Amino acid sequence: MVGMRARLMGAMAVAQLLTGVLAGCAPGPSAGPHFAMDEGHGNAGPSTAPPPSGPPSIDKPKVDLSWQDCTREVLANANITTSPTFTLECAEYKAPLDPINGAPGTVTLGAVRAKTSQTPADAGPLVFTTGSDLPSSVQLATWLNGPGAQVLKQRPVVAVDRRGIGRSDAITCRDTWDTRDIRDQAQNRGGDDPVASLGKIVETATTNCTDTISPGDSAYNDAHAAEDLEALRAQWDVPALALLGIGSGARVALAYAGSHPNKVARLLLDSPVAADIAAEAAAEQRLKGEQSAFDAFAAQCVANSCPLGPDPAGAVGDLLNRAQNGGLPWSRATVVRAITTALAYPVGDSTAVVQNLANTLNAARGPDSGALTPLVDRANALRDTDGQFVNSCSDALARPTPDRVRELVVAWGKQYPLFGRTSALELVNCLQWPSGSKPNPPQDLKINVLILGGQHDPISGSEGVSATAAVIINAKAASKRVMWQGIGHGAIVYTPCAQPPALAYLNDGKLPDTDTFCPA
Repeated sequence: MVGMRARLMGAMAVAQLLTGVLAGCAPGPSAGPHFAMDEGHGNAGPSTAPPPSGPPSIDKPKVDLSWQDCTREVLANANITTSPTFTLECAEYKAPLDPINGAPGTVTLGAVRAKTSQTPADAGPLVFTTGSDLPSSVQLATWLNGPGAQVLKQRPVVAVDRRGIGRSDAITCRDTWDTRDIRDQAQNRGGDDPVASLGKIVETATTNCTDTISPGDSAYNDAHAAEDLEALRAQWDVPALALLGIGSGARVALAYAGSHPNKVARLLLDSPVAADIAAEAAAEQRLKGEQSAFDAFAAQCVANSCPLGPDPAGAVGDLLNRAQNGGLPWSRATVVRAITTALAYPVGDSTAVVQNLANTLNAARGPDSGALTPLVDRANALRDTDGQFVNSCSDALARPTPDRVRELVVAWGKQYPLFGRTSALELVNCLQWPSGSKPNPPQDLKINVLILGGQHDPISGSEGVSATAAVIINAKAASKRVMWQGIGHGAIVYTPCAQPPALAYLNDGKLPDTDTFCPA
């Protein structure tokens, strides 16, 4: 049950895109260390061929997967109704269940390949992962339907859904009622100790899920997701992978670079969270990102005279208090998740996103509480599946004690009145999960790294960019940054400004001369 799933044209496309889009980006001061490439000069005689220089090539698979068209299905899962300019094809491949600890069995991974009639037939693919944040295939479609379409003029992109999620044999392990109560943070269970009430529900759900995935109950973390990418590389019979990881997927890509440093051709890390961060610190970074995203939303809302009035925070706070007191069909946590998901994964341009969310929240303040239903349903589908529960808890390190969570419910509730209580209680979800370990960081990277991030990211926050840059320095490599000032999770997914530096790096492996700052 745990099974599942440059050419000249490329250079010209990159040059054209750089000319047309880079005007919207402002280069800033260099943020990475100088990187000296060893030219390989020595005492070799004239008959000795010079050693290869530069980053590894991105090779076309020698033994490809069996692809079948699935464009309509994947677009439907991503709620994309416009006619695409690209084709999506689906395939599966097998990977060992637990190559790290030796548990027997295999898992089946689902992959989605995107290309167009203009994609060079001999170009090697970019491998795309969002980890456990949401299915990679969903966000791939969103990216390519927006600012990312130009990448397909250079090479195909292959998204791999994380094991147990999306097309990779999605796990089903939580009871329907337990799932509901966890989403509601046991709000309707009564009592004066929500940590204890929620903890009892989570204990049952944890037992059910670990039983379901046994003997792979320790095989759903970042390190194992990285080995699933290695299985894909082996299947393709290529020397190295070009990797783009977003959020949780950036941790997976970095874990791959740690375990297979000589098999990475390109490494793009977007909106990363530090790989060794403790659960409480990760939750606080996400909470800061949620607050920052809402503050940016509120500022735009007021500037455009939106229906939430001059104090959007006060209006939304009243709405959340109504939900907390049973005045809405949804719990406080459910409404918070709906709001933060709408900000993290925006649909449309920034003006439309702000106006549509403000209209929905204002309607819910009145008699039309059902106006929130589409946002609630989307948030649950994107961010709260059983596979995400299993994977995210497997990655949670150094979890706090229940008493510490009780302290955070009070402290964060005061410091962050809108989202603090909910963020603190979310820590309970993984308190019962078996303890995990962090993947080994890369020690000796052979390539330089492009790091991207957003100023208002409700999923990762923004502090992981600097932490990840430090990891790259320690791995004896250089990095440059592409920083977006907008609201959302994944700079490369939502801003055209991020595409030129990313495409140029993909093409030749060379970093930009400076960091890039992209406007909202």
